[in-house]
Amino acid sequence: MRGLVPIPEIRIGASKHQVCHRAKGKDMAKIDLPKQRLENWKEAMLQKMAEVLERYRSVRLFLDICVKCEACADKCQFFLGTGDPKNMPVARADLFRKVYKRYFTLGGKIWGRANEAEELDETVLQEWVTYFYQCSECRRCAVFCPYGIDTAEITMAAREIMAAAGVATKYVTEVVAKVYDTGNNLGIWPAAWKDNCAFLEQDLKDTEGLDVKFPVDAVGAEVLLIPPSADNFVNTDTMIGYAKMFHAAGISWTTSTYCNEGGNFGLFLNYANLKKANNRIIGAARQLKVKKIYWGE
Repeated sequence: MRGLVPIPEIRIGASKHQVCHRAKGKDMAKIDLPKQRLENWKEAMLQKMAEVLERYRSVRLFLDICVKCEACADKCQFFLGTGDPKNMPVARADLFRKVYKRYFTLGGKIWGRANEAEELDETVLQEWVTYFYQCSECRRCAVFCPYGIDTAEITMAAREIMAAAGVATKYVTEVVAKVYDTGNNLGIWPAAWKDNCAFLEQDLKDTEGLDVKFPVDAVGAEVLLIPPSADNFVNTDTMIGYAKMFHAAGISWTTSTYCNEGGNFGLFLNYANLKKANNRIIGAARQLKVKKIYWGE
């Protein structure tokens, strides 16, 4: 595409009905979150917000220094696609900022709405659920912000806060739960992973006459490969490419049935699951006693 991207006509509330499906209780339980929205959800969210503001000082900084120049506004694909002004990164961050001001700043506590502060209530929570999940955390807005504000961090913080109160979406929680069940986002069980690796070995022999191995759970290999799990079932040309590369270089390698996922959906939910999913990679490396980790994605 050449030239300037056309700015869409403002359509207030255009995407307010595009709400993700709620998380299932069984998935929430597997990832150490409340099975359903807590009765004291407001208190739980404010408690988690205080923790986030204390632990991740960048979030507080970004909330305080934004001057609302709106350089980010037309950089978000969700705003460009919907025209909904609350999908402007600055406006989405304002959903967080107004609650932050009400409970964590002196001006907000004293002057309330006159200081752009607002109570955390059902209406505000619904806006959080709607618009903070209409963000892919791509960080394109951060590239154009003259202050370097990373709005994706605000989105991540908001999702962290909601998750603590039992508010999350089906897709993200389901994917993270699959990682703990099967080792990957797609829900591929170890037997299926091994079977497809054996299939690719045979397919290479039949089609190209190559004796290239696809090792699984090989203890003592030099390299542990952590690919996106889709590479072994959908993008199989990529998986074959890995194997050919290691074969040509003479490097011993393996994949792991405990952890065979390079994508981390904890990034789209909360910090605890982000770290827990990442730690599985280290766990797999220690189990198999490898020297190096090659991480695709």
